[in-house]
Amino acid sequence: MKMKARCAPCLLNRVLFEGKLVLNDEEKLTGIMGKVIEKMAEIYSSKKSSAEIATKIHKYAYELLNVKDPYKNLKEKSNEIALSLVPKVKKIIEESEDKLKSAILCSIAGNSIDFGIAGSASSPDELLTKFDAYIKEGLYCDDTEEMKKYLKGDILYFTDNCGEIVFDKIVCEYLKKYDINLYLVCKKYPILTDATYEDVKKLEFEEIVDEIITTGDFAVGVNFYKISEKLRDKLNNASLIICKGMANYEAFSETNFKPIVYFLRVKCKSISEDMNLPVGVNAVKLYK
Repeated sequence: MKMKARCAPCLLNRVLFEGKLVLNDEEKLTGIMGKVIEKMAEIYSSKKSSAEIATKIHKYAYELLNVKDPYKNLKEKSNEIALSLVPKVKKIIEESEDKLKSAILCSIAGNSIDFGIAGSASSPDELLTKFDAYIKEGLYCDDTEEMKKYLKGDILYFTDNCGEIVFDKIVCEYLKKYDINLYLVCKKYPILTDATYEDVKKLEFEEIVDEIITTGDFAVGVNFYKISEKLRDKLNNASLIICKGMANYEAFSETNFKPIVYFLRVKCKSISEDMNLPVGVNAVKLYK
């Protein structure tokens, strides 16, 4: 997805959010924001993807803040709350007619956690209070049945945020009921609230999936210039690519990798326009 005018203030607000997580000094934070704004003016271009620009801005902000993972505590809390919801999630799935679809819906409800941007949860506890409402909404866009036709051979599952990865593991359990080789792809380095290799190892994904691969580089979504040859080969030959969340959409929508399906909650106008979906809906959208 290309950078849009409204993406600039949204990105700056996210930097401000992460700055407040690690700094309690208004003067220092003001100085850092000034430098970030200068960097934004330097690299901003409507011809570049939103993921590419966001990656550069967040990398610069992390350097200025002198921190490797400003969201560490929020990520841990998100996982704790998601784990507390697992009995409820399993009950919802067991009582449903289509268990895979139900598991996917629960994982999309978890995708509401995305701190620092409008339209997302403002705290991990919000998932606890709003989970039932998100589930009750169901899937506004539902390409699940069409997606199932591609569940054969090698499947890649790109994770998004901590918290929702607890539910992603359950989705993976149901995906493995199909005759597939399932590869989980997560971040190598901490960026925003995204799940890293360490995060998925703690949740013991290796018991479910065939292999865990990382995206390699520090990047919002994926930096396709820096992925390993192994991951590139998997992308080129996958029967289906599954992507969680908006950042993965921002990155993958600039590529020709297909078939690809997105599991996400639409949380911003720019994504809404690009995907032709309303803001605030749950979606399973397939691109053949």
